[in-house]
Amino acid sequence: MKNILVVGSLNMDETVRMDVFPSAGQTVVGSSVLYAPGGKGNNQCIAAKRLGGNVKMAGMLGNDAHGKTLRALLFDEGITDGCVFACGLPTGMAQIQIDREGQNRICVVPSANHAFGGAEIGKIDGALREADFVVLQLELRIDVTEEIVRRAHGYGKTILLNPAPAAKLSPDILPLADYLIPNESELSGLTGLPSSTDGEVVLASEKLRASGVRNVIVTLGKRGVYANSETFTGFVPGFPVRAVDTVAAGDCFIGAFAVGLSEGKSVPDSLRFANAAAALSVQTEGAVPSLPARQTVDAFLAERY
Repeated sequence: MKNILVVGSLNMDETVRMDVFPSAGQTVVGSSVLYAPGGKGNNQCIAAKRLGGNVKMAGMLGNDAHGKTLRALLFDEGITDGCVFACGLPTGMAQIQIDREGQNRICVVPSANHAFGGAEIGKIDGALREADFVVLQLELRIDVTEEIVRRAHGYGKTILLNPAPAAKLSPDILPLADYLIPNESELSGLTGLPSSTDGEVVLASEKLRASGVRNVIVTLGKRGVYANSETFTGFVPGFPVRAVDTVAAGDCFIGAFAVGLSEGKSVPDSLRFANAAAALSVQTEGAVPSLPARQTVDAFLAERY
């Protein structure tokens, strides 16, 4: 099995559930609060590990209680933390609101994640060289992520870039990513085109391909995913389930997609595998707690094919 290196954020999530989101100046009463490990990098890494991937994590924690909790979690999941460093800033945090429909609003406070800099890039160089697949998001500093993309590309690695949260990237970066994986909103931000309908998603994806991006994978929530790639173009439908919490569903998808590719699955098969994992994740509350095990995903797929 090939090696996956996830470079990204590690956060503690504070999730509050409520019937409706508050508008400006309004106070609403929440029904519950949950503290649980999260962070896009952490979520994607643990998702890949639970699904059978040979995965390492690289990132930055604070020397605080949340940092100790997250490091212990990596140990419990069997993920090596040799590339997870510590600093004097607080561990990153996300404040998450979820309404009765399971939709979410998220505010991320990077803190220690943004202390990952040039020195740390040098320290993970060996892991970059050993990896076959490198998975990145945009919750580390943008300049750091871009430098890692350039290095990984120079080493001939397969790069999966999740451009989230949406941010402006240098023009040379997107063509270096082997798989660019935005959602609809991020697709619109990258292209300046609308992406609300299937037709608009197709046109915006074609614009990215024309700019030099090799493979565009657009996650569409419960509708599934659209791929415009070198080997497959088309929609792969999602699996209808009742969502209770969509937090980390996209991260679960990306971790699963990376595992599928690392096992030599085709793009369509990897997308179906990732859709199944994401569908299972939205049925459980929390980020890391929602990430399914491999046998659960395999059983889910076996019932449907």
